[in-house]
Amino acid sequence: MVVMSDPTSHRVERPLRILLVDDDDVDRAAVRRALHHAGLTVDAVEATSLDTARAALSDGPYDCLIVDYVIPGSDGQQVIDLAVSLGVSAPAIVLTGHGDEMLASELLKRGAADYLPKSQVANGQLARSLVQVLRTHELRRREREARDLLLKHAERLHALVECSERIHAGRTLEEMVATIAVEGVRLFEARAVTVEVEARGDLGPVTRVATAVDADTPAPEGPDDIVQALRDAQGQRVGRMVLQGGVFLEPLAGSALLGKFARMAVAALENGALLRAATAASKSRDEVLAVVSHDLRSPLGTVAMGAAMLRRSMTSPNGRFADDLEVINRITRSCKRMERLIDDLLDASRLDAGAVMVAPRAMPAADLLQDALDAATLEAAAGKVRVVADEVEALRVMADRDRVLQVFSNLVGNALKFTPAEGTITLGVARAGDFARFTVTDTGAGIPAEHLPRLFDRFWKGDRSGRHSAGLGLYIARGIVGAHGGEITASSEPRGGTTFAFTLPLSP
Repeated sequence: MVVMSDPTSHRVERPLRILLVDDDDVDRAAVRRALHHAGLTVDAVEATSLDTARAALSDGPYDCLIVDYVIPGSDGQQVIDLAVSLGVSAPAIVLTGHGDEMLASELLKRGAADYLPKSQVANGQLARSLVQVLRTHELRRREREARDLLLKHAERLHALVECSERIHAGRTLEEMVATIAVEGVRLFEARAVTVEVEARGDLGPVTRVATAVDADTPAPEGPDDIVQALRDAQGQRVGRMVLQGGVFLEPLAGSALLGKFARMAVAALENGALLRAATAASKSRDEVLAVVSHDLRSPLGTVAMGAAMLRRSMTSPNGRFADDLEVINRITRSCKRMERLIDDLLDASRLDAGAVMVAPRAMPAADLLQDALDAATLEAAAGKVRVVADEVEALRVMADRDRVLQVFSNLVGNALKFTPAEGTITLGVARAGDFARFTVTDTGAGIPAEHLPRLFDRFWKGDRSGRHSAGLGLYIARGIVGAHGGEITASSEPRGGTTFAFTLPLSP
């Protein structure tokens, strides 16, 4: 390979080795002189006939052949044909004493790289032709290498696609990891492949080893093994893959293929995790639909029964107004329960779509707390639970009033479910840096520590002791608080009550 140090000059990074075939001493000297004057460093091997050229060609390699067309007993085309038959790939420039366009065209068709009249040797044209021929030859060589590399890479990519199909067919994490190891052995012609996947979420670590002989026989690792990290789309490490005795035809292509295989393997594992999550979500959806159908059926039954009672009362001559009013109140409460459940489902869908909008404006934190207290008092009284407020600091917050009161309603409603009669729910607010921190604290039985990380998950209900719930209230509260730029947390002690806290930005 000849590398030009400056594409605009004739200089190269090493001397050129040239075979000069010409029976005329003067012409050979003219060639050497022309290349020297052009600034090219040339190691010229000379031949004067086809036979001497044959001997010189066996002493290659050469960067270029410069051949006189007229040689005693032969011609330049025979020299070029001889070089090709001997496997010499160097380009050839043919020199002739007379310009002949038809001859030039024929020579170029039959393998010459260029054609030049001897009259143009001394004026620098030979050096320019040599540089151009070498550049063209080098480009063609690289093109051939690139084409061969692309062909080999295409074959391996096709094999990679087939690997992907087999890996994705795994039903469990263990099956997929084992298939990755087996496919790694096949794709990289490795003696053994070890795949290790780290524990993530509720999935434990998995390690599988495959070998070319027996997929159940582990192989000890060595210093020459190739270690490829397995990383997810965010660049986080999820495991590693170790190849032992792998065969790579080209270092760069092999490394690129290994990287693609690793990314494909991780994508397959992530898709498997998504499938498991989707299956769990489908199961959760079915459970929620069962809860929703129950929660709608119960108040609907109350409405139907109340309507029947009203009908009988209104047609009875001795109907009592107080009883009728109580029936109407039951119907009203049942309708509100159904409306609340429907609103929760709609809000959850909007949160999933990122479509929950808030319109914060400056307002006193005390007003929000008082509104929440007023809204909760009546419902709490029905369960014989007190709702009180701590002393409030004079803070102003940026809040969408209706949405924040919805957060309070969800938190207080949750507290009421698990606070026994004669218990207390306390509302409070205090400064926390550039935020106001609102709290809802109950005197209920508390929440198990293992449930705290999942309290705000969509449709998650935990142990509700037989209580029916769609599991959306806390999920919606988190979404509303997040839309304000705040955070919501929960803390609890067994039999020591629970505190929910959320923050809202202070008004400038």
